[in-house]
Formats: sequence, C-alpha cells, structure tokens
Amino acid sequence: MEEQITLTSIGSGLIAIIGLYFFYKRLKNQDKQIQHQGEQISLQIKQRVDERFNSAITLLGSSETSARTGAVYALHELALEEEKYRQQIVQILCSHIRSKTNEVAYQETYTERPSNEIQTTLNLLFKERERGLYTQDFAKVTEFSRADLSRAYLVQANFRGAQCQEANFWFAQCQGANFRDAQCQGASFSFVQCQGANFGHSRCQRASFSFVQCQGVNFGGMECQGASFMHAQCQGAYFGGVECQGTDFGNAQCQGARFNGTQCQGAYAFEKFISQELSSRVGKNTEFIFLQLEGEIDEDIIENIENAKNYLNDFKEIQEIIKDNTGKKTRYGTPEDCITGILENSEQLQSIIEKDWKLSLCFFD
Repeated sequence: MEEQITLTSIGSGLIAIIGLYFFYKRLKNQDKQIQHQGEQISLQIKQRVDERFNSAITLLGSSETSARTGAVYALHELALEEEKYRQQIVQILCSHIRSKTNEVAYQETYTERPSNEIQTTLNLLFKERERGLYTQDFAKVTEFSRADLSRAYLVQANFRGAQCQEANFWFAQCQGANFRDAQCQGASFSFVQCQGANFGHSRCQRASFSFVQCQGVNFGGMECQGASFMHAQCQGAYFGGVECQGTDFGNAQCQGARFNGTQCQGAYAFEKFISQELSSRVGKNTEFIFLQLEGEIDEDIIENIENAKNYLNDFKEIQEIIKDNTGKKTRYGTPEDCITGILENSEQLQSIIEKDWKLSLCFFD
C-alpha cells in the first residue's frame, strides 16, 4: 500500500514537473513574441518618425507659402520630440531662413518686415519661451549646433527677448531689427548692417560687433562687458547706460554717438588690433587711445547710411552729424559723460569671464 502511494506521489510529481516545464516554455515563447512585437512597434515608430521628417523636408521645398510654414511647424515639433533629428532640424531651419531671404523676389517684396513664414521660423527657433528650440535645455550644451544666420536678410525682424547666444549673424542685413531684451551673449554681429536697430537692455556680453554698421542704433541699457566694437561705424548711436566694461572700441568711429552714463571701466581702443580677454582687463584703466569722436566720414559709409534711411528714426540728425564732420580733422579720445576708471573685480564680472561664450572676432591687421 505504501509503495503504491509512493509511486502515485512520484507520478504526480513528475506530471507537475513536466507541467511546469511546458509552462516555462510557453512563458519563454510569449516573452519572445512580446519582444518581437516590441521590436516591430519600435521599428514602425522609427519608420513613422522618418516618414514625418522626410515629408516635412519635402513640404519645405514647396512653392506654396502655407505648405512651407506647415513644414516649419512639423519640423519644430519633431525636434522637440526626437533627439535623433534635433540638431539637423535647427540647421535646416536656419538654412531655410538664409536661402529664402536671399532670394531677389523676397528682398524686393519684404522691405519693411519679414514674411510671416520667416518670422514664424525665427520665433520657433529663438523666441517661444516654452517651445523655442534654442530656449530648451538641450540647446544649452556645448555640443549643440549654434544658429547660423550669416548673410540672412532680416530687415526689421523681431528678436525681442530671443535666445541667440553664440548665434552667427555675419554679414546679415538687420536694419531696423528689434533685439530688445534679447540674450545674445557670445553672438557674432561682425560686418552686419543694423542701422536703426534696437538692442536696448539686451545682454551681449563678449559678443562681436566688429566692422558693424550700427549708425543710429539704440544700445541703451545693454550689457556688453568684454564685447568688441572694433572698427564699428557707430555714428549717432546711443550708448546711454550701457555696461561695456572691458569692451574693445579699437578704431571705432563714434561721431555724434552719445555715451551718457556709459560704464567704460577697463574699456579700450588701441591703434593696432590687440584683442584682449575680459579677464586681462581686470585692474586696467580705461584706455581710449584710438576711439574716433570727430572727423570726415567716408563716402561708402555715407552711402550705407543713405540706403538705410527708411530704418533710421533720427536720419536727419545723422545727416547733421555727417555735415558737421565734413572737412574736420580726425580727433580721438574719450567720449563725454561716460564713466571711466579701473575695472574692479567682482562676482558678476567673474561669472561673465567663466562662461564659455566664444568671442567671434575678425583678425585683421
């Protein structure tokens, strides 16, 4: 009887083990099926993302403005969602701005302000506080592509409050553009035409305005410590209340410019091109040796001013500056009403020095 019970128990145990074995195999097969299904879903999602990207790129080349604008929105959403295409998309959108605004037909049509398509693209790149691509945390890493708007036609574009750190505006046309309250640290405005623009209360620490045409520009209240205005044409510009400690004004022409209350401690203007890091200006006095305050204005500069008169609110005033300086001998010196002195070290100054904004200067003898 006991042997029968034992055999029965053994048989039951074997059946249970066999059952568990087949149950385990079934679970493994189910896991494989689930894994395979997951891979298929991931592949489908990837394919859909690729399709969205390719479709948007195709639409961006459309002859229809509405289709292109829709493509801009689609690419913007994709960049927010998908890391894979993020940097590529910001480069594509910047390239779209450059190529579209350089079309002759575009420049002939949009002489007063950008088209809705272009302004929308600028907004989605730089201005939307919560959704602008360059306002996102992912755009703040060193490896992220900086915006390239070089040679773009951005007449009277609205960059108010925009995040344009380290952006490249080389040779762009920004006459009458609004950069008020913009974040432009480390940006390059070298060779830009920005007559009549507004940079009021913007932050342009260590930015480059070298060789810029900025006649009649409002820089009032701007923070531009360590920036460069080397060879800038600043006739009639307003620098009232600007913080330009340690800034390079070498060979800048500032006939008729106003420097009321401008903080110029440690700022300098040397005859030869000697660019100095902001850190090297700590403890140095103001040295405006080669900042031009009076003197004949070149014909090509006058021509640039004439061409930009529609964007200059004080065009008549600048005409008077040109007239007053006709035949005058060149005079260099320190502007009246600016605040000079030794650049003292401070926590604020050190925080600017320690930032990794790149000073984009032009190296000319």
